[in-house]
Amino acid sequence: MTYFMKLRWQDDRFIRSDSIDPENNYITLYGTDSDWTKLWLPDIFMVNEIPAGIFDVVPTDFIRIYENGTLTISRRHVALFYCSIRLFKVPMTDEICPIQFQSNSYTVDEMELFWFEGISIVYSDDFFSMNSKVTRTETSKCSGGASMAKERRPCLKLELNIHQVYKGFVLQVYLPGGAIVIMLWLGFFIHLNEVSARVRVVSIGFTAMITQMVGVMIVFPDTVQLQPLLVWNIFCLCMNLLAFIEFIVVHNMYITRERWKKQNKEIKVSRPRMTQIQPVNDDTEDSKAQTKRSPYCITPYRMDKICMVLFILTFIIFNVVYWSTFMLV
Repeated sequence: MTYFMKLRWQDDRFIRSDSIDPENNYITLYGTDSDWTKLWLPDIFMVNEIPAGIFDVVPTDFIRIYENGTLTISRRHVALFYCSIRLFKVPMTDEICPIQFQSNSYTVDEMELFWFEGISIVYSDDFFSMNSKVTRTETSKCSGGASMAKERRPCLKLELNIHQVYKGFVLQVYLPGGAIVIMLWLGFFIHLNEVSARVRVVSIGFTAMITQMVGVMIVFPDTVQLQPLLVWNIFCLCMNLLAFIEFIVVHNMYITRERWKKQNKEIKVSRPRMTQIQPVNDDTEDSKAQTKRSPYCITPYRMDKICMVLFILTFIIFNVVYWSTFMLV
């Protein structure tokens, strides 16, 4: 977030009693001037800033010194900050993101902070991202975070009312995850002996799912509890693993059955022609070999079709439970 912080304080040493218009006459002192270091500056910082998250793009600091002793400073910052908000309900509801500004060196007995009267916060109408948009702001004072009164710091709190744009979550999480599961389901239509094709489908789905989960972790702050997104991603990843395990089992059944067919065919071809002098025991053994049963009571093709139906039914049932659960929370 890029923002301008404007501070104003009173210093009686700059009062000019002979000024004609002390409230409007001022001089400007920039951060590159040599006298900049001789001025006292408020040490205000953002409490919930991410470490090393604030940096000045260019030296934009300047101070206006009015002849009535009022000093104002304006600073341009590019800030990275975090908010402890809970995104559990789907669709995502509005949340409040508190931002605290606090003094680093001075206590409440030495310094006191106030918001400007009237409009303290001004933000642009396009202050939004793909997933959220700031609708309004609220300002107040805070305690300063210390347990002892003598150690409390002057503190101001800004609350951003954030409206979650559900379209962003659909495009970034739900649509890719659902497409991956559908792609895995379509992989069931590939023949069992097409090992490379089935494995390629599963590997592509697994790689895409891991990439999406990492992307969600990068896009959203670590402090935000995204239970719906985590549940969705974990389920899609489990469906990917189940599709891979199912193919391994069914393909092994297919190989075993084909081997059994080949062995049974060789036994039938190599069985000697029955004559009158053939022993009864040999005829009995050949008869048993001929009537040898299949190692599985169900064919691998039928097993694959059953798993295909169960796969898509599991996905449908999960969606019904998922959306009904998180929308009713």
